[in-house]
Amino acid sequence: MNSNLANQLLASVMKWDAPTLASERAALEFMGSMKYDAYDRYMPGMRFMSSLVQWLSDIKEEDRDEAYKFIKEKLVFISSMQMNYLVDLLYDSKIRPILLDMATIETDMPSYKRSSKVVRTRFEIEKRSALVIGLSDGAHTDILRRSAGFNNEQVLTNYYPDGKKLEDMLNELRKDEKLKEIEKPFFRRIFLIDDFTASGKSFIRYDVSDGEYHGKLKKIINELCTENEKNNEGKADIKHMSYLLAPMQEKIQIDILFCIATEKAKNNIKSNLNDYLKSVGWQDKVEFNIHIVQLLEDKLSNDIKIDNDLMKVLKKEKHFVEECVISKSYKVGKNDSPWLGFDECALPVVLAHNTPNNSLPIIWQDAERFHGLFPRISRH
Repeated sequence: MNSNLANQLLASVMKWDAPTLASERAALEFMGSMKYDAYDRYMPGMRFMSSLVQWLSDIKEEDRDEAYKFIKEKLVFISSMQMNYLVDLLYDSKIRPILLDMATIETDMPSYKRSSKVVRTRFEIEKRSALVIGLSDGAHTDILRRSAGFNNEQVLTNYYPDGKKLEDMLNELRKDEKLKEIEKPFFRRIFLIDDFTASGKSFIRYDVSDGEYHGKLKKIINELCTENEKNNEGKADIKHMSYLLAPMQEKIQIDILFCIATEKAKNNIKSNLNDYLKSVGWQDKVEFNIHIVQLLEDKLSNDIKIDNDLMKVLKKEKHFVEECVISKSYKVGKNDSPWLGFDECALPVVLAHNTPNNSLPIIWQDAERFHGLFPRISRH
């Protein structure tokens, strides 16, 4: 759809006169060209303006002004360029300072001597001994590896590697010249990386229906804390990631890092992970910290929930396609008000590669009777 036709249809749908169209057109075209047109889930030939026309057409006529106002004033779109920049900041603003602190402590040097040769040498050892694990296909570990200068054999793109991969990683670590003065080195610090979380439920949660904890962090911590059994030859049968860590290591230090996360997710992960560690008796064995480059404050979703006019639009049956939104995985979170998104996060957020299901379904649900403005591809 060419831009002139899209503008004419938009004016028709919104009942705009020529002056109103002229004033709105510039802002819309700017938003489209700067960010929205680059949304990865648009079909070939689809652009923001044509998607907006289709989306507004599916909304009740009396609610279109409110829906348009929401998109124009409250939508938060994170472009690929912005996300890549946040990934770069992961190392410079979060990981590097942690490794530098470790190097300073290990060399027993005061903080004002961090630039000394002895600290720099130890820093390179700590950096090479760091284990980096991506928690999803959106973790951008390839970008992080390049920007940070990590070795290929210290970065895992998933948290379920096979035994051969683990063996290769440890062998390569021990061959590295930076660690030649260390006898039988192991990986020391674990960095878990992901791009986004809004509820934290996929990382760690307690399910009252089965009385069990679930999530990626539980699986990883179990892998790191479960010892590998000896085979008939007395060698470790490599089945768990604990193979990469020193057997006598007193405490496993884990840093969980997100490019973007909400306050809600941070609090949920911290609380549930502490509870899980206590439930299995590992509270003294595992020490974890959560780091976020771009924190989304609660105000972002609270502003949605207190907007009565917008809430009326979201609740309407015409604007909520239940069969398109609610699934088994969706029910894992709170869903008394499912039109607020997964776990009722009520986010107005779109990521360039996909729209999170924590965002308002009116943005992303895509069905025959209602077309999403930024249609989402489910990962489940």
